[in-house]
Amino acid sequence: MVEDLTLIDSLAWEAVKKALNQRVVISSAKLVSSRVNRVWVVETDVRPVVVKRFLSGRSGNEFESLLMARLAGLRVPYPLGKEGEYLVTEFIAGDTCELLINSMFSDRAAEGIGSWLASFHNSLSDGLSKRIMVDATLSNFILNDGQVFGVDLEDSRVGNPLDDVGKAAACVLDSEPVFTPVKFDLCVSMIRSYENIANVDILENVRPFVAKHLRNDAKLKPLFRRTLMAAARSIEKAWPRLA
Repeated sequence: MVEDLTLIDSLAWEAVKKALNQRVVISSAKLVSSRVNRVWVVETDVRPVVVKRFLSGRSGNEFESLLMARLAGLRVPYPLGKEGEYLVTEFIAGDTCELLINSMFSDRAAEGIGSWLASFHNSLSDGLSKRIMVDATLSNFILNDGQVFGVDLEDSRVGNPLDDVGKAAACVLDSEPVFTPVKFDLCVSMIRSYENIANVDILENVRPFVAKHLRNDAKLKPLFRRTLMAAARSIEKAWPRLA
């Protein structure tokens, strides 16, 4: 029998009831895209929530990362409860920065990502050790009431902050439309916003990390492989003049 993954399962239902600490009525449950896990947006008579069933086994890391981020005053979904490999969080309404940057070329979205990453790195640091997001893709940022929220912290760990900035910058550049002048402008706006909040100058130092993530993305985008590899080699040498 094939499991229908568009339906919320009984364990997810139990996780919702415990997280909201009361009897709830589910009016709808929509499966949303996820590369690794099963994620539902669930409408209840109490509030909308997100339920994440972890196939990666990293529910504990995301729960702890969200708690640390909330305690630090960062804009992330509030973790409402965890039950086994199920995590229930508040639902953040709004548009993804992927949509806003690729379809509307939104400066606010690009700058918001830079500001959010800088705040994340500054707030979750212990001496020289800084916690990074890791999966800093455009779809993991949501613009809500003019403010950017970061979601999906299951891979968060201690690392080099430039890796996050490089990942986000590569995503801006190599998502369609790829490598257009406006995309380079948005990429630079995102980096400058990061610099303003973190009080650092990273525009040149981040280039090898952008190149690294362009090469990684080339493995996942065979139709653009040559373009991405060529762009990686070019950015390693210098930012193009149009930027």
